[in-house]
Amino acid sequence: MQEPRINFRKDALTGLPITNKRYYVSDSKLRNLKLAVYPSGVKTFILYRKVQGAPERIKIGRFPDLTIEQARTEAQRLTSLITLGHNPHKDRVAERRSITFRQLYEKYYTHHALKFTKRPRENQKMMDCHVFPAFGKCKAKDITTALIRNFHAKIVEKRAGSTANRLLAVISAVYNFGIRESYIDGPNPCVGLRKYKMASRDRFLNLDELELFFAAVDQEEPLFRDFFKLLLYTGARKSNVLAMQWSEINLDVKRWRIAETQTKNRDVNIVLLSEPALDILKERDAANRALEVPSPFVFPGTAKDGYLKDPKKAFDRVRARMNVHDIRMHDLRRTLGSYMAISGASLPIIGKALNHKSQVSTAIYARLSNDPVLEAVNKASSLISRLHC
Repeated sequence: MQEPRINFRKDALTGLPITNKRYYVSDSKLRNLKLAVYPSGVKTFILYRKVQGAPERIKIGRFPDLTIEQARTEAQRLTSLITLGHNPHKDRVAERRSITFRQLYEKYYTHHALKFTKRPRENQKMMDCHVFPAFGKCKAKDITTALIRNFHAKIVEKRAGSTANRLLAVISAVYNFGIRESYIDGPNPCVGLRKYKMASRDRFLNLDELELFFAAVDQEEPLFRDFFKLLLYTGARKSNVLAMQWSEINLDVKRWRIAETQTKNRDVNIVLLSEPALDILKERDAANRALEVPSPFVFPGTAKDGYLKDPKKAFDRVRARMNVHDIRMHDLRRTLGSYMAISGASLPIIGKALNHKSQVSTAIYARLSNDPVLEAVNKASSLISRLHC
């Protein structure tokens, strides 16, 4: 194997071109350490050397998830093991055969979930509660499709369909990670399993309930009062309103820019601010500026992230005052979309206002946009009645 030999530096490896054929480059500082560059754009550190008399490529890890120094350190460790007579490939196979699902999840959580998923800590709490007691100690390779299917069905039976579906998605992601990173062999036992079909929720606050809502929410302290009202007036997701920062808001042009790293659809979201929303924000902005140390967050809190935690108890108080117990905070977002539909707004306009990526998410509001349907029915009925006369 005669590959180009370069000094492995971050800028040099980042700038390597992607071609339609896999190729290798070698490290000029550490013999036998190479980087494989794949047509997909994946770049993987590899140790190439003889193991017990036969040449082998031993995968170390991906760049840039693994730094160059980490790759060199691991290459030296593997070289030492080989010199002592070990076979890293066979050792890895033995590890794959013995690793439990919980151990595999911990590797997934550390090396993938914390970096690339949106709610890793929430998902871990669900895994601790449901999955690990069920089969966390089982060897990952022994967990079958039938076992996961039965587990999913039991969670659904507890009337927790959304939880069951979310757990299934996390379990599948853990296996995909394990297979991709060579911790286990395939296939993924979740492949082919169907998620529980959830009924689309169309609950929103009617006019009488809105009056009750405003009367109830005005009894809360300003932090919670303003938070719940902004949920309603912006139609934004709860997680985004909780983490709202002053640097994202332009009061002059009436816009709130949510970065793609903070959104569900991984796109930049632009929320247009209505006059009631602007009034709330201007009042909070003035109060924040008057503080000795202003907060970067619209709704500051004492939690680790620096902003308000999910105010479930406050919303429970609001529901109790309203004496309406089947509403959720997310229904406030749906309420804005519903009244847009009732007022005659088109589905594309509603989708844009609520930053829906898929038309499927907006389709629930079609049933409320009745004016064009009623007009068509009236025209047809009029024609029929004239023929009847």
